[in-house]
Amino acid sequence: MTTTRGARTPRELLSAFVGRVAAGDVAGIAGAYAADAVVSLPRGREAAGSQAIERAYAAALAGGALLAVGRADDAAALELLVESARVIETGPLSMVSFTGADGAVRTMVAWLGEDGWAWVRDGSMLRDVEAALGAGLSDVA
Repeated sequence: MTTTRGARTPRELLSAFVGRVAAGDVAGIAGAYAADAVVSLPRGREAAGSQAIERAYAAALAGGALLAVGRADDAAALELLVESARVIETGPLSMVSFTGADGAVRTMVAWLGEDGWAWVRDGSMLRDVEAALGAGLSDVA
């Protein structure tokens, strides 16, 4: 599995993450989350844990969702998204908010572990992406 672990800062984690989302790198996306992370899905559902998160992103991307980040070939827009993100860091926790290509504000929570920063709570990236509820997500809450 590709991983974005080892990010030295929450902004570095976001940079790697948005690049992988824009490129459709499902394994890399899932690798940015802690093993016990939770991602909000449509209709009050959640994907909990690495495997469920990977399946949710795979279904969303297969359904044509760019997940509000932008296109991989628009490096300037991706860089602006990362640079304009708001990062609030307190000890080993950080809240990262950014405005996506669709104009909506997204907020995620990261945690600093021994191997770098990882997302632990994501309440916005897949929340409105119906395709994320695709087949094979029977273990979502």
